[in-house]
Amino acid sequence: MTEATLLLEQWIDDNPFITSLQMLKLTESELISRLSARDDITPNYSTLSNGIKRIGLAKRFYVPPEYTFDLYNQIHHMILIGYLNRHPKTDDYDKYLNLVENGEVSVKDLPAPNTLIDAGTAMLCMGRSGHGKTTVHDKLLETFNPVDNFHPPSENTGFRRLPQVMFVKTYIKSATSKKAFLVSILNAIDKKLNSHFTAKLPSRDTVGEQVIYVIKICRMVGLGLLVIDDVQWVLNSKTTKDNKVVTNVFLEEFFNDLGVPMIFIGTPEAGDLFSAPEQSEQSERRLISDGKFILSDHSIEHITWKTMVKALSTNFLGMGEKLVDKEFEHAIFYYCEGNISKLKRLVNHILSANLSMTKSNRFNSLYTAHVATHIRKESIKPKLPKVDVTPAYSAEKTAQIVDKNTQKKDSKKQERIDRIKRLQALDMGDE
Repeated sequence: MTEATLLLEQWIDDNPFITSLQMLKLTESELISRLSARDDITPNYSTLSNGIKRIGLAKRFYVPPEYTFDLYNQIHHMILIGYLNRHPKTDDYDKYLNLVENGEVSVKDLPAPNTLIDAGTAMLCMGRSGHGKTTVHDKLLETFNPVDNFHPPSENTGFRRLPQVMFVKTYIKSATSKKAFLVSILNAIDKKLNSHFTAKLPSRDTVGEQVIYVIKICRMVGLGLLVIDDVQWVLNSKTTKDNKVVTNVFLEEFFNDLGVPMIFIGTPEAGDLFSAPEQSEQSERRLISDGKFILSDHSIEHITWKTMVKALSTNFLGMGEKLVDKEFEHAIFYYCEGNISKLKRLVNHILSANLSMTKSNRFNSLYTAHVATHIRKESIKPKLPKVDVTPAYSAEKTAQIVDKNTQKKDSKKQERIDRIKRLQALDMGDE
């Protein structure tokens, strides 16, 4: 046993929260095998009907991106850190669970849980819309689901039946109210434990009292991680007068009081919420204490992208490997911009419209599908001219072709920023 292992065991001190977490730990090969969905490699898959292949594309085709294992390790690390100083032998707040569930005592009458020092860390995960942020997090979080959300009584649990909710995930919607946000957390906990905490939330309490209620429940059930998706819809407290909606300052205060690690998932605009010039350095430090995890756009040479293009072209569209040449690869990259969602939409339309993907028709079919899967005219790219491809043909050359043909700036990113700013400028009511 190495010195590092001995030191880690000393820190863990048979904490059942962490023991349960460590039992779920996967190697990289185990993780990729668990997450991958490749029914398309079934023999003769390409000969199936387009209707069947569209179902397979939607439900049984997933290629984990290159960063999957790094993100998995980061999530594991955050949960472990959060549990390190929450040992059930000394932190027995869970003992109130049965009393609350049986109606013997109200949550409001419970004492406040002990303050946790440095128990929570936070990370901001950002990536372009359609890049697979939600999907990869959902799939990774599923690997942290224990078989049972309760530990049997033992010396390490303080001889109590110990609840453990490893994580809950919630979403922010446009102008989400603070109450709706808090209720979504309780709903997620109820789903895991088959409990009724949401129904017991006093509807007439102030938001501050409801926050205290949720914090008590989270500590009572041994929550290990809170994941908040679509955080770009959170409003900046400096630009909204409505104190009923979720703002960046509200999240900071909630994070500080909860003492549980948090992951914020959002598009690049979300970064402005936590690091805007008017935002204090202290807020940025707290809410991104575990750094930023950036899901970069796929380049044409990324293994994930190349694997998906080849699989979708040959197994789903029935193209021969010779037709999936450099020229075709760059054409599909040009129309999809390395975006997974756009790629799958393109292939789905080709299947649904039964477009021909022969040598003479493949480029026309790509353009037809590209036009059909966009609503805004400014999103539709000019038809890619036929280009002679040399072995040195690179993503940079593709970018030059894009610039030459469009002759104008792609407005998507600026439009998203403007949309967020418009929302921030409004006084929005409670939903």
